[in-house]
Amino acid sequence: MSPNPNPDYPRNLLVIVLFMIITLFTAFHEGYLPLISVTFWLFLAAGFGLCFGLARSISTKHLLALIFAIVIIEYVKETIGIISGLWVYHGIHGFYNFGIWCWVLGGLSTFTLATRIIITRLRNLNLPVSRRGNARIIVALFVLIPVMLLGYWRGAGGWFWSFYLLLLIVCLTLAPRLDFPVLAGLVVTSWLVGAPGEYLGGVSSHVWSFPLNPHYPPGYLVICCWPLEILAQYGLAAFLANQPLNPTS
Repeated sequence: MSPNPNPDYPRNLLVIVLFMIITLFTAFHEGYLPLISVTFWLFLAAGFGLCFGLARSISTKHLLALIFAIVIIEYVKETIGIISGLWVYHGIHGFYNFGIWCWVLGGLSTFTLATRIIITRLRNLNLPVSRRGNARIIVALFVLIPVMLLGYWRGAGGWFWSFYLLLLIVCLTLAPRLDFPVLAGLVVTSWLVGAPGEYLGGVSSHVWSFPLNPHYPPGYLVICCWPLEILAQYGLAAFLANQPLNPTS
């Protein structure tokens, strides 16, 4: 096997290993290990595998920026969701740090799949779509949230709407700077990772649960919230690491 040309590869491996240890220790410390199903373990293992693949092609600065951006955004989101009764965690005393680390894994997996596979495939299609349609997609995702909330309307109070309004502003700021395949790739990949992740963690494993939808994750969360959060995390990490928003390959 030829040596990896990325000079940050050894440091990235250390970061990923530490991230994996912290995630598993948090699952143990907060009482989630007995709740995790076999399928959710496989999902987590696949996510860590993607992270080790990501380590080969990303700078340590960008990797740390991604982790930081995801942790900050998801800590705020998870806290608002719990306080609002939109979802419940079932660990010891309701601790939910494991859920945040799961989100970091989901965010890194989405970034890896999008930048290494999905975006490239969309570029190869040569779709006649310009950046001008990006803002419409983002606004549509935001507008669909109240349409799809259904019984969760009562829990979606001021903090919830303030949070997603802020994400809307961030995403609209990114919209004219993103190539359409990049934006579309991130949105599509967020669905591909978010849907099974929310189902396996919230239904199959009961690490968390949704009070009004015990048998499936609510549509507003997967279809609307995941893409807005992923786009914001992607943009914030690129800004912090001084990375281009549009990957060349």
